[in-house]
Amino acid sequence: MMTKKFEFEFEDYSAKNRIKFDFSEDMSEAMEIAIENGIPVIYANRLAYLMLAKAFIRMALCDYSSDFHFHIRQNFDAQREDAARFHFLESEDE
Repeated sequence: MMTKKFEFEFEDYSAKNRIKFDFSEDMSEAMEIAIENGIPVIYANRLAYLMLAKAFIRMALCDYSSDFHFHIRQNFDAQREDAARFHFLESEDE
């Protein structure tokens, strides 16, 4: 079995209710979201999943307000339609 380690340092923009995405310079992230049989399905390459993981880590570790959300566009292309929105929901258990 192979062991892998993931370390990630980032700046916290949650005080401004903002998030910063880590896009690669060559824009090789590829992601499409489709609804299949009423279920959202994400098709993405490794770089796209890594970008999403880093965004979710920021949301989980920082102090965003309960109305915070971000939009992701198809293939992360600003010229394309929104593919999904991710909203932060503050639970009472926290």
